Amino acid sequence: MAGHTPTFSVIIPTYQRQELLDRALASVQRQTVSDIEVIVVDDAGSPPATVPGDRRITLLRQDVNRGKSAAINRALELARGE
Repeated sequence: MAGHTPTFSVIIPTYQRQELLDRALASVQRQTVSDIEVIVVDDAGSPPATVPGDRRITLLRQDVNRGKSAAINRALELARGE
């Protein structure tokens, strides 16, 4: 939703771990607080990460592997949660 500030921002960095990413996203989607945004940063994994079609989930893809800290920092630039 444009202009809406979610209660929480969830940041998930990932690199070639689709099965763990799927489990993490399923866990977040099961939470009782639904007013969230989820920012997944694929750190140039091969194959590229995929996410379910949920408007609360944003997938960012790094062109070059920069490591976990850089992935988290990129997501923090976009996070809007309170």
